[in-house]
Amino acid sequence: MHRRDLLTMTGAVLALGGGRALAQTIAAGARDAKVVRVYSTNDGGSRVEEIAISPDAKPIPVTRMTAGAYRGSGARAPDWHNAPRKQFAINMTGELEVELTDGSRRKIGSDLVFLEDTTGKGHITRALGPITNVFIHVPDDFDVVAWARGA
Repeated sequence: MHRRDLLTMTGAVLALGGGRALAQTIAAGARDAKVVRVYSTNDGGSRVEEIAISPDAKPIPVTRMTAGAYRGSGARAPDWHNAPRKQFAINMTGELEVELTDGSRRKIGSDLVFLEDTTGKGHITRALGPITNVFIHVPDDFDVVAWARGA
């Protein structure tokens, strides 16, 4: 199954299910699945880590899904910002770069990203061209590390 098909089905479930749905890891590729986590540090900085997703990871309660299209014109300098909530982000098309407070940068293509740097300085996002992304919102108490471990 293609990612677009999965997201289309997720959107349909959200529309028909009264605003709640479950995102589910596809078991066939779960052994190699990973999530890129952008998180806040205790000192107000931001970091990134890659976490393997266990085949035992359970369905995720999804509270909402949004989509956006952005152009990477470079017309203005990107600003530091926080994630507005804990959420997964998936680029459907295009690539972007995330800069963290330690000066490191990470290119993001079709990766599954979990944004949870809701406090501190945040991160800078630079579109490397036109981008279409989908954001999958989760409950405030969702723990991506525990979920990825299958706990």
